[in-house]
Amino acid sequence: METNTFPDIFNDVIGPVMRGPSSSHTAAAHRIGSIIRQLAGPVYRKILVEFNRSGSLPTTYLGQGSAMGLTGGLLGIEMSDPDIINYEKHLNYSDFVIEYITTDLECKHPNAYQITVQYPEREDIHVLAISTGGGMFEIIEMNGCKVSIKGDFFENLMFFNNIFEEQLPELEQILKTNLADATFEIIKGENAKTLVNIKSGDSLINRLAKIPGLKKYLIWNTELSPVMPVISGINLKLPFTTIDEMLELAEKDDLTLSELAIRYEIARSGLDAASVLKKMEEIVSIIRNSIRDGLKGTSYKDRILGSQSKLIKDAEQKGLIKKSINSTIIAFTSAIMEVKSSMGLIVATPTAGACGVLGGALFGSLEEQDTDPKRIIRGFMAAGITGVFIARKYTFSAEEGGCQVETGSGAAMAAAGLVEMAGGTARQAINAASMALQNELGLVCDPVAVRVEVPCLGKNIMAATNALNSSVMAIAGYDPVIPYDEVIDAMKSVGEALPASLCCTGLGGLAQTPTGKCLYKKFISTGE
Repeated sequence: METNTFPDIFNDVIGPVMRGPSSSHTAAAHRIGSIIRQLAGPVYRKILVEFNRSGSLPTTYLGQGSAMGLTGGLLGIEMSDPDIINYEKHLNYSDFVIEYITTDLECKHPNAYQITVQYPEREDIHVLAISTGGGMFEIIEMNGCKVSIKGDFFENLMFFNNIFEEQLPELEQILKTNLADATFEIIKGENAKTLVNIKSGDSLINRLAKIPGLKKYLIWNTELSPVMPVISGINLKLPFTTIDEMLELAEKDDLTLSELAIRYEIARSGLDAASVLKKMEEIVSIIRNSIRDGLKGTSYKDRILGSQSKLIKDAEQKGLIKKSINSTIIAFTSAIMEVKSSMGLIVATPTAGACGVLGGALFGSLEEQDTDPKRIIRGFMAAGITGVFIARKYTFSAEEGGCQVETGSGAAMAAAGLVEMAGGTARQAINAASMALQNELGLVCDPVAVRVEVPCLGKNIMAATNALNSSVMAIAGYDPVIPYDEVIDAMKSVGEALPASLCCTGLGGLAQTPTGKCLYKKFISTGE
């Protein structure tokens, strides 16, 4: 079975490392922009971006950072660079302009980008891309050819003209003979054009230039470098593909959930165990710094809420509340969310909108005297593999499934991570994930003033404390009744039943209360 059809812990679940309010909007748009930057070359003059009238982007692309992310990607500004917030200034100094319009697209995905790169003296490039949640994206069409580009391979795109049907077997044989370490697809497009899309783990541009027989009908060739943190392996075998298989392996080999996660990631990415743990250690360090920075206090002009996480410590010192794991989780969850809202550096886990849940719960549960640095890394690894099954079966995109797929997924992942940190078994961790996710089904996404603050902060806190309670119940032996994979299926059915107004469009729920409408008008009038 090809591993690239299965999610990667670092590409799809834990990450990206980013700034901005939304992984679906900001981070995915940045990755799409980075791909377009490679495709377009240096001489284009305009980028036309079309959004579907019935999707989420017309009302959110400014407030939730799609314009910032896309522009940053086109300009080559990294998401981790604090200067990305000045994207409009940098765009003014560039050689191109961006125009956004709302129209009726054939593609009805709520996060669809129809992008046209316009040139003064050559044929335009047309790209259809979608954001699929948690910073993940897919380019699904290019110049009339159906493709699947997710940014986790080196992608060679070779356009041929006037290749007839009887010539395709010869072309396929040439590719098979010379590219045994890559995969490829031959795609028939419009106007007698044929696209060959080659995926590989390394650059092939020099090798392709030396292959005889490819240049005869070739009209355009370009190579795209990966934009995801991990390059996918080619045709490696996974240790398990279902939750039942994973738990059977856990009991057979006496493995914890984090050990299973490491085995999975080694097979999925081709990295060794040390590299996997190193990557997670780097992510954990960023989240630790987000908590520290948030507790110091944050500010940002275009924000509804001020700094609130420090209020927990103030209340404890005044004797208004007792210090507890629960109060610490609330403070830590709030701190991460506030750093996100102030454009600080965060990790989407699994999304930016839910970024406070996992870090808040896992770091908040640590005892002050805990000196084992590997314990928290094991918790994050266990959380990562728990999220893999949601990414595989459904989505992390609130635009598709409401907030249940963001903070609900975060709660499931955090519950499993907490069981791992407490020394529980893999089955107990998955039971905790099941209970936590059950408690979040049906949660809508209704951000006030299309900012990921209200009621997002409260939902993150609820999810983090839900994770703590679910982990306690699982370790004590509570019966989740409904298996985790069935809960994911139920979440999908609930998400498909939710109206678009309750899926991150700002057109329903709290966003449409009188106060919500006033806040929206306030932010629009102050320059959104």
